[in-house]
Amino acid sequence: MLEIGARGTLTVRHLHFSVSSPKTSLLYASDLHLSRQTEHIVQQLIGVVQSTQPAVVLLGGDMVDSKSAFAELTTLIQGIKVICPVWAISGNHESYVGVDSVRECVEAAQSHWLNETSFSLSPTVRIDGTCQPSADPDVFSILCAHEPDVFPQAVRAGYKLVLAGHLHGSQFVLTQFRGRLFPGAWFFRWNGDIFHQDNCTMIVSRGANDTMPIRWNCPREVIVCSIGEA
Repeated sequence: MLEIGARGTLTVRHLHFSVSSPKTSLLYASDLHLSRQTEHIVQQLIGVVQSTQPAVVLLGGDMVDSKSAFAELTTLIQGIKVICPVWAISGNHESYVGVDSVRECVEAAQSHWLNETSFSLSPTVRIDGTCQPSADPDVFSILCAHEPDVFPQAVRAGYKLVLAGHLHGSQFVLTQFRGRLFPGAWFFRWNGDIFHQDNCTMIVSRGANDTMPIRWNCPREVIVCSIGEA
């Protein structure tokens, strides 16, 4: 239950969303917090992608804690893109490092920057990097976000699914209640695993790593979503 140094198993949380379209899948990995000492995180993530074989990998922000980690981020992306495309958005740590510099690193590794753009995973599945109105009811619209505070706005915009991270489950969990993780949920509204409102679901990842890698009863994780007919 106690993990120090992010040396435990990286959990894969699987979810399925039924949609009238051919089945596809995505892997969402947030909060990588790569540094000079996180080669094992890179190898864990590549190993998970190899075993799950998603159609696309979404990197949900806080990928690096310093520019010295750009080499590790490049190694990660190059290891993934031989299996599937990689799209990335920025988080608050990219703002500290320099969003433009991180974007240049991602694109130099021949992957895609998702901020302020969109792409179609299939004819009926669209993924956005910025919250915008989703008018077509026949499209399964996904918002790839970093901070879960965007959820109410995404509900109003008509999204079917929001993927977020940022909170790390607060790294210490004493109990769970109605999908929320305590004691962190006393301080952060969206500190939990899954939330539903109207026709929208938000999945909040506990993240793949931490700047201070100490956890209690809060396994590090990535999210795999299968979308389509069962």
